Amino acid sequence: MSISKEEIIENMIAKLNVTSLSDREAVTYARQAYIRLSDEQKAAITNIELLDKAEAQILSHWIDSIGEVTSAAGGLIYVILEQYHNLNEVQQSFVTNIDRIESIKAQLETIQSIKQENFKKAVEVQKIIDRMDIVDAEVTLARDAYEELSSDQKSMVGNYLELKEAENKLSRQPVHQTPSNIAYAGTRSSIYGIRGEWLGIQDWQHITDKMDGYFPGAQPTYVWIVGKLDTEVGIGGTHLEFEAPNDGIDYASQNISFGDPTKPGHLSHEDYLNYFDEQGIKVYLQVESGFADMKTLMDLIFAKYGHHKSVIGFGVDVEWYYGITEDAGIPVTDAIAKEWNDHLKSINPNYRMFLKHYNYCWLPPTYRSDLLFCNDSQGLGSLDGEVQPGFLPEFKAWADHFYPNEVLYQIGYSPDATWYYAEDTPIIQKLGEGLAEVTRQKLGIAWVDFTIKDPMTFPDLFKSDSELVGSVNSALRYLLDTPFSRVGTRFNNNKATVTDALYIARLREIINLLTDDQHSQLNQEYISTLMQFETKAIETRIENLYSNNLKLKDKEKIALVRSAYSALTEEQKSKISNIEKLFILEKDIIALETVI
Repeated sequence: MSISKEEIIENMIAKLNVTSLSDREAVTYARQAYIRLSDEQKAAITNIELLDKAEAQILSHWIDSIGEVTSAAGGLIYVILEQYHNLNEVQQSFVTNIDRIESIKAQLETIQSIKQENFKKAVEVQKIIDRMDIVDAEVTLARDAYEELSSDQKSMVGNYLELKEAENKLSRQPVHQTPSNIAYAGTRSSIYGIRGEWLGIQDWQHITDKMDGYFPGAQPTYVWIVGKLDTEVGIGGTHLEFEAPNDGIDYASQNISFGDPTKPGHLSHEDYLNYFDEQGIKVYLQVESGFADMKTLMDLIFAKYGHHKSVIGFGVDVEWYYGITEDAGIPVTDAIAKEWNDHLKSINPNYRMFLKHYNYCWLPPTYRSDLLFCNDSQGLGSLDGEVQPGFLPEFKAWADHFYPNEVLYQIGYSPDATWYYAEDTPIIQKLGEGLAEVTRQKLGIAWVDFTIKDPMTFPDLFKSDSELVGSVNSALRYLLDTPFSRVGTRFNNNKATVTDALYIARLREIINLLTDDQHSQLNQEYISTLMQFETKAIETRIENLYSNNLKLKDKEKIALVRSAYSALTEEQKSKISNIEKLFILEKDIIALETVI
């Protein structure tokens, strides 16, 4: 006699016995199974109050598990409170330690204040570096000021590479030297990430060649996603992008589906891996597991692709481990990480595993082995911490937490264009080297596929006007308020940063290179917003030009602002309130040239 879904789930709930966070998987799985029932089936579940209580107990254990409070706890507290407020009143009564959250929040505020003070000290050194001429005395002064900073403060000196290059020039060394700790360099690949047509084999070679030029000596390495989230299969699991094995097993009941990639232009993964085998390119095969069993996924994936010498390991995006909605994934304990790693090593002892998340609170507290820890944070606000949390400080904290294990940085998300577009080109190289300077251990750089086709990254990969226009529209969209960007708010409140202003300048530079037909395809609302902010951006740049201690090196910066001003419409020009300062500085720089 077959057992009904209701009976199966009632049995799952009856077996729940929460004594620690190790019971979280069973509770989460039971809840998701219950959610997938029809209303009639749900009404037949007689012990749902046991599941309600178990969820509350898990949340209570999660709060207890927070030890030393660091800035990373902020994201964790957000998720805990979100889950707590989604509980009913009876469930909330079982979370007896919720008051501890207020104490943690107070500690986080203190940490935030310390960060702000650190940034102020870092800015002082940034200004010294920015103002120095390349002579021994001034470069030495800048180095001494930098060395007086703490390691956290040093990570907020966004122009540190300028100091290093000045020192190299004075010592007659090659001006530009790639940091030696960048061990891996490549991109992330997913069926859904690349805009428009997917990439052919020679496109991946083009990326490999460019990355090799940026980071000579780094092993070409890709994060290659072969299992994406599938919310339709079972109670939500993984779609593996190859055909199902002919072994008679019902994998759908294990939350696993199969099928070849359907993205236009996408070859089979076998085709790409064959090429990578020949070219010495290395690959980590990654999954978004949902509620699929990780060891089963490993068995299936390596049975299919394990013969490739390009394949060197396995990756888990923990954001989607036992979760199929944003921020729903559960943390990986030491025991779970060890179990996965041991299973991977049983398949091939030379394989390595990476665990990925934007917050290290979701990753194993102490288990390390030879794991790579991958950070995929986005919406970081600024390079140095001018807008919190800051790219360099955020990734430094990650590396320090997992030191001495190697780390992998998955960077280049679209929202972060609001600050990295303002940086010197080539942007990928600039960001990678900046990360290397704040990271003590070996690291890898994986530029995300969402911005592979971008005017500032790999523009040769655009296949059509629509792909190019789509990329530019994506960058323009961040002038509006989004969950990851407050550029528009800062402009509207007259609090725009210099980086915001330079973002505007870069957007205009890109748009001016478009053809008339391409320009006509841009979102006109975005263009209108750009024009509105251009005047404020010019004002911001003028305001931040040096009036005192003017140097010949300021001539180029003044000229760039003048060029941007000259390109405005007459109506835009009429709205610039501080244009006289620019005119005065132009005269002063001419006078300075005459004297010198």
